[in-house]
Amino acid sequence: MVKFFKVAGHMFSIEMDDGSLLWDKMTVNYGPFEVSGKGSDAPTFALVVTNPADWRNGRIGSMEPLYVSRNGEDEPQTDLFADGDGLYVETSPNGRIPKIASLSISPDCRKGDLRIGDARYSKFAIDNAAMLMFAFATVGLDTLEMHSSVTVNDGRAYMFLAKSGTGKSTHSRMWVENIPGSEVLNDDNPIVRVLPDGSVRVYGSPWSGKTPCYRNESAPLGAMVLIRRCPDNKITRLSAFEAYAVVSSSSSGFRGIGRFADGLHETISKIVLEQPCFVLDCRPDAEAAQVCHDAVCK
Repeated sequence: MVKFFKVAGHMFSIEMDDGSLLWDKMTVNYGPFEVSGKGSDAPTFALVVTNPADWRNGRIGSMEPLYVSRNGEDEPQTDLFADGDGLYVETSPNGRIPKIASLSISPDCRKGDLRIGDARYSKFAIDNAAMLMFAFATVGLDTLEMHSSVTVNDGRAYMFLAKSGTGKSTHSRMWVENIPGSEVLNDDNPIVRVLPDGSVRVYGSPWSGKTPCYRNESAPLGAMVLIRRCPDNKITRLSAFEAYAVVSSSSSGFRGIGRFADGLHETISKIVLEQPCFVLDCRPDAEAAQVCHDAVCK
């Protein structure tokens, strides 16, 4: 069975056995983005999911390592290798669990073969593979997959950026609780697109971390805000140069391949030259939300 999904205007497909119980598990987060696929152009990428006994590539020892995960043991682990002209990935939900799935990616990043070795982690494997494929396949299409919590207020999207555990989700919650009309669009992995007219729009996605927020909606970008913990609440607008570093560090992608790096650079540059970016030094409280709101919503 093949199902089609559209996220931020980019359609992709996922294929696996008709009777797989995974289809039901995927309904919550992928359901809002499902489309018929009929009469449409070819998908941006196609992901094929299998569960074979020989899920691991026997040639991994001869492959060139491009990226080896150095996340903490509680964070997902992803190792990336060059496989001829294509790419090969092995993943695990955290550092305490051996790798549980492999993903072979075609040279043009439009075809992914996901082989799941441990069925207990199938949902994680599919989400991780789909996110990687989306980031790689859209890197040259003025599209960024971001690590951010997004709150919409008065028709505009405000993206809160920070390292994991710093308080992105907390700050979004402070807006919802204290700034009337605020609601969360996505709490971990929104998509940002620069449209042909130069405007920037933020989209919900099927991937939202630990918060189940899978809204197939979008809003024009109002501002990006880097969250930093501080005893006082104060906000400062960043220069385009400073903003570039902030947005770059929060965007998903791999810069070790030239065309990926070029695509990320072009999109990030377009965003920071046109859109405001701030740093909010703050406590996790209602006043911080009000200070942020008053500055970015002028």
